[in-house]
Amino acid sequence: MDAVFEMRFDSQMPVASIWPGMLYGELPGEKSMENLPLVSLPKEIRDQDPNLVHSPLCRISWGDFWILIGDRVFCVAAKLPYSGWDKFSAAIDTAFGVVLRTNMVTAVNRCSIKYVDILDSIPLDASQCFKFELTLGGRSPTESTFHVRMDSREGALLHMIQVGSAAQYELAGGQLLSGPVLDIDSVYNIGSEDPKVFLSKLSERANELHAANKRVVFDCLSSAALAYLEPTYE
Repeated sequence: MDAVFEMRFDSQMPVASIWPGMLYGELPGEKSMENLPLVSLPKEIRDQDPNLVHSPLCRISWGDFWILIGDRVFCVAAKLPYSGWDKFSAAIDTAFGVVLRTNMVTAVNRCSIKYVDILDSIPLDASQCFKFELTLGGRSPTESTFHVRMDSREGALLHMIQVGSAAQYELAGGQLLSGPVLDIDSVYNIGSEDPKVFLSKLSERANELHAANKRVVFDCLSSAALAYLEPTYE
């Protein structure tokens, strides 16, 4: 359903208004841009709301990928169908290289990778799709709806893991996906890093985040769910 690599940063400039033109000029291939609803909200209000300060203001369609830009956030997201990590990581390197070389970022605070997967039409009870045991007051979610969220630390990384018994997602062509959902956001909190240093470590960190996120995915899925999904391993 979703695959996003995100950077959060500090800047003294309205980069959401400046970077689209630079990306248009430097990225290869066909591109188109649209403003997102938050762009109509005054900057003063966005800056004061912690729920909005890292929200994108515009989106660029670029081949198999989306680029999302805010004044303190920059993301590359994969379109469906997912084209694989090799192409995704190459797109991350290219797009991030353009904006980080503009000298408009004063410090990078964190980067993260997020994958959201839906187990479409899987013939298993939702509680059988994941390797977890859950009871509350002597009650378990077997054959019932549930939504569970937890944080898990792995060295310098923080994994924010969510599982749900039911979700729906409509593809661009109108096809409706429906089934249990697994949402994993793997975060690398950097603190306040020089953008040139961040760029030099970008590929290494992206690969580290991707590998860690994938480990959590396979740790969470049950053997029965994996047998049904018939995964292809890169």
